[in-house]
Parts: sequence; C-alpha cells; structure tokens
Amino acid sequence: MVAIFATIGSIYGGIQAFIWFSGIIKERYFENEILYQRLREINTGLNVDFVESIVGKPAITKRLPDQLTNNIKTEGGEWELIDYPSGVGEYTERIYVHKKYFLQIITNPEGIISSYAVTTRSPDFNPYVPIELYRGESSGKTYPYISNLGLGKMKLSDLKDYEPDSINISNWGMQYFYVESDYFGNPGFYKHYLFGLSPSGCCVDEDVDYKMLELGMDREDISMNNPKVKELRLKLKPNTFGVINGWENKKLLEYLLKEGLGVNYYDIREFN
Repeated sequence: MVAIFATIGSIYGGIQAFIWFSGIIKERYFENEILYQRLREINTGLNVDFVESIVGKPAITKRLPDQLTNNIKTEGGEWELIDYPSGVGEYTERIYVHKKYFLQIITNPEGIISSYAVTTRSPDFNPYVPIELYRGESSGKTYPYISNLGLGKMKLSDLKDYEPDSINISNWGMQYFYVESDYFGNPGFYKHYLFGLSPSGCCVDEDVDYKMLELGMDREDISMNNPKVKELRLKLKPNTFGVINGWENKKLLEYLLKEGLGVNYYDIREFN
C-alpha cells in the first residue's frame, strides 16, 4: 500500500513539474510571439485609435514641451542654461506599459502616429527591429541587411556596413542614454530609424563600461570619428528602437536625439 501511495505521489509530482515547465515555455515563447506580432502591427501613419485596439489604453498621456533648456558654453568659456522653443509642442506623447515592454507613441494634432519607440523590460523579451534592408550601393552609401535582430540580443555592431547620421550620448543624473539615427531613404520606406540604450529598459551588460557614455568631451566629438564611440558600438546592445516618419517636422527628430530615445526614465520609474 505504501508503495502505491509513493507511486501516486511520484506521478502527481511529475504532473505538477510538467505544468510548471509548460507554463514557463508558454510565457517565454508563445506569449512573446503574440506580443511580437502585436508590436509589428504598429507603424507610423496609423491612427492611434487603431493601436489602442491592439495594446490597450496608455498609462500616461501628455503634450510634448513647448520649451527646452540647453547648456551652452559662452564666449568666456562658462556654461549657461538657455531656454529655447522646442518646435514640438503640437505633438502628444502616449506611454503604454506592459510587464515586458514600454511603448512610446507620439502623434500629431490629428491623432496620426508620427513616431513610436519600443523598449524591452525583460532579458527574454527581444522584439524584432522592424526593418529588413539589403546590402547594396545606393547614392554612394552601403545599407545594412537586418533580419530578425532582437532588442537586448543584437549589438550596434551587428548593423554592418553603415554608420549613423547622428549620435547623442548623455545622462539624466546617474542614468545614461545613447541614441543614434539614420535615414535609409527608399530601402527604409523614407523613415528615420533610431537605436539606443534607454535607462528605462533592461539588459545592461556588465562588460560594457557605461561611464564611457559620459566621454568627457565636447558635443562635436560625439561622432564615428571618435575611437571611443566606435569602441562603445562594438559592445553596446540597444534595448530600444524607434521609427519616425521621414516627412515629419525635423524638430521631432532633433528632440528625440537630444532628450533620449523612448520613454523618459522619470516618467515611468514607478513602474520599474
């Protein structure tokens, strides 16, 4: 009789272990694939109501600021804070919160998506970069071929045969961010693509010296001409990508490059 109960207990334990393991597989693969597919349906030019039918209502909605502040070096060599018009005050930002990602959507006054950005919050959630470009020459520029590269897995150096048009490296207090952008013309559907490290996301690598993001140099030195920037791109794994319509107000691209790609850390830190 004892042997029978022991056998039943073993079978029950095995069933419980199978259920537990199946739950992990479901969460890490099937749920992720469903979420990847939902994020793939998001694009610039769509009405925000359509997106909300896929991902739900935003946790935060706010207008972009009318004024920005910049730290300007004066002729005397001193730094001074200067306020100036942002040029993006007509846009509205919406932030969507999921346990595995943050989604930032910026819309024009008509509610049409001008830009969006996805930030992964989990090392096992790696949404695909939404472009596949070909290798080839066009207007003297070689474009990368990007296929099934996932946030938190790919490195910026995986974007082979290309150098970004713009780079910005900065920090919010002790929170570092990196962002780079490029405009791929026809192969990229006439949109700007941005890749970066956001302090709002996950996947901070121990083998990357993030203090290098300070670089301790003038803004004009933040370019691919700087060996430190090239070294950083060899290791850095972006946790955020963004897309902007190519015909949008140029100020919107400038704003995202300056203020950081994706959701602002101080807007969503209570969700982390």
